[in-house]
Amino acid sequence: MKIKLAQFNPIGRKGNNFIVATALMSLLTACGGGGNGGATITVVGGTGSNVGNECPRGISPMPQSLTAADVEKIIAQGAQAANAIGAKATIAVVDRVGNVLGVYQMNGARPRLDLLSGNTPENTNNKANNVQGLDGLTDFLGSELGAMSKAITGAYLSSSGNAFSTRSASFIIQENFPSKIFKTASGPLFGVQFSQLPCGDLVQRGTGVGVGPRRAPLGLAGDPGGFPLYKGGRVVGGVGVLADGVYGLDRDPQVPTPDLDERIAQSAMTGFSAPDCVLADRITVMGFAVPYSNSRDQLVSVNAVSLSDPKVSSLGRLIRVPGYFDNPELKTLNGTAFGEASSGIVPDPGLLGQFRSAFILVEGPNATNRFPVTGAPATQSGGQGLTQAEVNEILSQAIGVANQSRAQIRKPSSAPVEVTVSVIDINGKVQGLARTPDAPVFGIDVSLQKARGAVFFSSTGAAATLAALPPVRYASNNPATGVVSFGPNVLLGDNIAEPVFGARDFFNNPNAFADGSAFSARAIGNIARPNFPDGINGNQKGPFSKPEAIWSPFNVGIQLDLVYNNLVGALLNPTDLSNNNCTGVTQLKNGTQIFPGGFPIYRGSQLIGAIGISGDGIDQDDMVAFLGLNRAAQMMKTGFGHAPKSMRADTLAPLGRLLRYVQCPQAPFNTSNEDKVCEGI
Repeated sequence: MKIKLAQFNPIGRKGNNFIVATALMSLLTACGGGGNGGATITVVGGTGSNVGNECPRGISPMPQSLTAADVEKIIAQGAQAANAIGAKATIAVVDRVGNVLGVYQMNGARPRLDLLSGNTPENTNNKANNVQGLDGLTDFLGSELGAMSKAITGAYLSSSGNAFSTRSASFIIQENFPSKIFKTASGPLFGVQFSQLPCGDLVQRGTGVGVGPRRAPLGLAGDPGGFPLYKGGRVVGGVGVLADGVYGLDRDPQVPTPDLDERIAQSAMTGFSAPDCVLADRITVMGFAVPYSNSRDQLVSVNAVSLSDPKVSSLGRLIRVPGYFDNPELKTLNGTAFGEASSGIVPDPGLLGQFRSAFILVEGPNATNRFPVTGAPATQSGGQGLTQAEVNEILSQAIGVANQSRAQIRKPSSAPVEVTVSVIDINGKVQGLARTPDAPVFGIDVSLQKARGAVFFSSTGAAATLAALPPVRYASNNPATGVVSFGPNVLLGDNIAEPVFGARDFFNNPNAFADGSAFSARAIGNIARPNFPDGINGNQKGPFSKPEAIWSPFNVGIQLDLVYNNLVGALLNPTDLSNNNCTGVTQLKNGTQIFPGGFPIYRGSQLIGAIGISGDGIDQDDMVAFLGLNRAAQMMKTGFGHAPKSMRADTLAPLGRLLRYVQCPQAPFNTSNEDKVCEGI
């Protein structure tokens, strides 16, 4: 695979060309290094600067993949490490696009997990009648599901420019950032845990090895014990371990306490570790170093090479996981090579390929584009939807902004933003999807969630659609009998319409989410936090959130409640491949997202679609989507563009506080010192 240099005019004006910095050239230059191995939070200057000096490293010019022998070695090393410290572990290995290549369970390992955030007294008591959302489910779901979600998270959040573990994920999804530092806003990826769900229409399902991205049974994990795997400087997969019986998260990452699952998983990945200088704790998010591991000083020396090695041969076995890992021979599998057709993500041979080799999603023997650029039919009121040419221009301009911009969460510090771009029509149908070469895989599903959330909550039918959905029926179980029952046991009402009624009061508007106000993903997130304004602990909750007393990353509010019934259905029936709508809402088949990077698209004052971006920093996501759409509109001059300012959610002031519609970073470009780039649009 070659990465091209290209000349690109981002807004079609003479003299405004810039040279696109290629991903490969950037990544072959340098990256930050230094720092200690603990997880103590380090405050540094700026709002997203990189830590440490630049250090050279090499990245293979060829795609890399895990072999079946690699997978067996990683699992054997994990089993050897667990045995050495007296633990009984479940271990999973996946490739970069989420194919499950092996699941192993040690003799005596706990077969089921407790899903506990530790956030509230109700949930720490392990009482089934206190289950809220997914939080508090005990002895209900298989431990292998937790191990697989951890492995997928390590693979999906990482790239050649950043290595994030599930501990890193825990740090950025909680109600305060950093966690336990009150009066601070929520984590930058607040809500990302409910992506890659097993009931969506974008993620792929089924056993064996196929094109990705593949589903994560419990979404993305924040429980320490999941890491990315590397070969030749490239992400090739992930490993996840569950040995302590609890699938939760680190509630206080400022305290560098070693973790059992993390010790085993990091020992298992010996020989497949990330380059030191791209580890999460060499990178800052909003001025804070992100923790990677609390256990690297307590790793176990391992030398097992296979599961037939006498050191591990009697410790456990590979297990079948219906719907995920169920090959008849029950052997470890070869992974796919990201960038080749077998992975489902390849360079675009078409028009977009000229822009730093944009990548697309493919499937089938002919590597057919899953989401070719298409036009949309007329809207319900007779207006013109986005045309094929307009969608292509939006994708091109968004990738152009990304090429021009400085990434936040990757090395080297001068690397361009890496993102996935999704463009949809008013019904949530994908009109085009493209990504830059090294964008993290999680952003594929998330970019679509952001676009779909923006188009749905900006529509005049959102309130009525939500009110018509069936009640949320939270699961609870009796560990003594194994009997599973379903709601109503929801402390905040058992109907998804509750947030609609709450929003009417919150906005003092009986037509809330029926009057056509334009909501960006950021604005939706503003009202989906347990405190409003975000970060002011003890304040009133947003109408789309559960109250602070029972909120947890496993019980967030409307984002989970929309998908809850079908998510549990997918967990209980993993071989059912027909469950491809998480919500029952046409526009929200893969759920929705509640952090920035999505905007509705209008022709005049008529809603016609949306754009979603996910990749390298939330303000960067906002900017790439916002500027990309605006530049495309300037180029085409066919009447589409952003919502009229009078319709945008930032004209709303619930409780006397204006919502935010867009926020762009300061001096964001590698190619100029231009500032305040989103003002006036």
